[in-house]
Order: sequence, then C-alpha cells, then structure tokens
Amino acid sequence: IALRDEMLKEMESQNGLARVITLKASVSVPGALEGETVCAWLPVAAACRQQSRVEILDMTPEGAVAPANASARTASWSSSSERSFSVTYRYHIDAAYCDVYGGTLPVHPRMDAPLPEDISEDRPHIAFTPYLQQLTAGVVDGLEDPLDRARAIYDYLTQHIDYRYQPPYLLLGSIADDCAHSLRGDCGVMALTFITMCRIAGVPARWQSGLYVAPDSVGSHDWAEFYTPQTGWLNADVSFGSSAHRMGEEWRRRHYFGNLDPFRMAANSELQADFDPPKTQLRIDPFDNQRGEAEYADVGIRWMDKECDWKTIEMKKLS
Repeated sequence: IALRDEMLKEMESQNGLARVITLKASVSVPGALEGETVCAWLPVAAACRQQSRVEILDMTPEGAVAPANASARTASWSSSSERSFSVTYRYHIDAAYCDVYGGTLPVHPRMDAPLPEDISEDRPHIAFTPYLQQLTAGVVDGLEDPLDRARAIYDYLTQHIDYRYQPPYLLLGSIADDCAHSLRGDCGVMALTFITMCRIAGVPARWQSGLYVAPDSVGSHDWAEFYTPQTGWLNADVSFGSSAHRMGEEWRRRHYFGNLDPFRMAANSELQADFDPPKTQLRIDPFDNQRGEAEYADVGIRWMDKECDWKTIEMKKLS
C-alpha cells in the first residue's frame, strides 16, 4: 500500500509517470500424454493509447503472436512435444495524469474517435434495461456536459458499490443490471456497469483489461475507458475507486476517474473477443484474456489441469 500511494503521489506531482516493464507469462499442462497435441494461449501486451513499443524478447519455439492491435492479444502454440509454454515481453506504458475534478483538462489528441459500438448495447451484459435507464437518468439529472455525466456515474458507483468476489461470469445473468440492483461486484462487473450507464447517458465507453503489474506482484484486473469531445479517451477504474472510498481516501478515489497508473498491462480492448487463432474448444473464460488457456484437439483443459504464472522481470522508470 505504501509503494502504491507513493507511486500515485509521484504521478500526480509530475502530471504522469512512464515505465518500461518486462513480464514473463507461462502456462503448463503437466498431465498431457506423450504425443498428444496441446494448444496454448497466453496474453501479451497490445498496442493501445497508453502502451507502445511492445517487444517479444523470448518465447517457447514455434509460437505465433497475434497482431499488435488484436482485441484480445495472445501468444499461442500447438505442439505434440511441448507441455510448458512461456513468453517474455517488454513494453512502454505512459500513464498521463489530469485532475478532472477541477484541474486543467488534457488536450484532446483528436484521434481514435468513438465507434458506433462504443455507444450501443452488447447484450446480455451491456443491456439498457428499464432499471438502468431509470437509475442513470437520476444520476445524471440536470447535467448536459458529457464529462460531468461520466463523473456523476463514477461518483455514484464508487460510493455505492461494494467489492465482492463473483462466480464465473458465465453464471451471471445481465451483469450491469445485476450489479445495479445488488450494489455488489468485482472489477469487471463494476467496469461493465460504468460502461453501460455511460452509454445510456450518451457517453461513449469501452472495455480495457489485462493485468495489474506491481514490482512484487501481478494479478488480473479490468477497467474502463470513456470519451468526451473536450478530452478524448480517458480511463476510469471503478473498483479501485470503490476501494479508496471504503478506506476513506477521497484523493485516491478521485485519481481513478480520468487516470490509471503505470502498474498495468493492457491485453484486451473488447469483452468476449476471439483469440487469433481462435480456440476450437470452449474458453475457460470466454469474457476475458488474462491468465492463459489451453486445450487438446478434442477437449478443453480445465483450470485445475493446467498451471499459469506471471512474473515481473524488470520495471524501469522513464524520466
């Protein structure tokens, strides 16, 4: 916590932070029989607004890497001899900072304009249900500016939604509507609820996810992006904001509206995006691409039958 808070304070004082991060991801299937073909996929940093100069430094031979702008970017393999697969990659992340609660707004880069799907439903989980429409109307009542609307939605969610671990998303009905009723969710549930309410309010919003990469730990994480004409695309991390509210840290709650931090690896820009090449069997997590997946030619491989790991190899500051 002390390391995180120090990093956020430094980020705010310098109007942003940049890092060069080297990560290693691995997946193994120790129970595979001799000669049996194993296919595997591991998430890899994608090219996006805050990430650039992605380099593959090392990987298990005979693998393939999806295009840099893939919606769910992976390194993948198909092998009858290998049972363990890994990829090591380096990327630059530039986490800009702006105080959108009263500071100077960022200059709109005027690129990467919203698409029609950034403002539309994506059922069943991004659904403009009657309850969500009514809730959103109340939250943004009297607000015409898109930034004010997005901020009001973020404020409502971070101040009302409690973090709770969720069952697999396959078992959930309509994620955003369920969250709005129960006032509970994890990082992905909160991000989807923010995205849905923003779209209902006429504010383009979209998914982004991958890993939270601290110098001493790595874990899965989901967050959101939203768009206003005066700022272009900005980020919102509702679950981190909710955590800050619960701990009484208003400065940190405000930080995560409009900003993230440099402790990230973004691999995905779309919920439920297909792999390239796609899996033949059902995905273990059809919603996201964070931990790695594997399959045989005729059957999928369960979480308990494979082993995944991530490691931060190096994290360097950029001045």
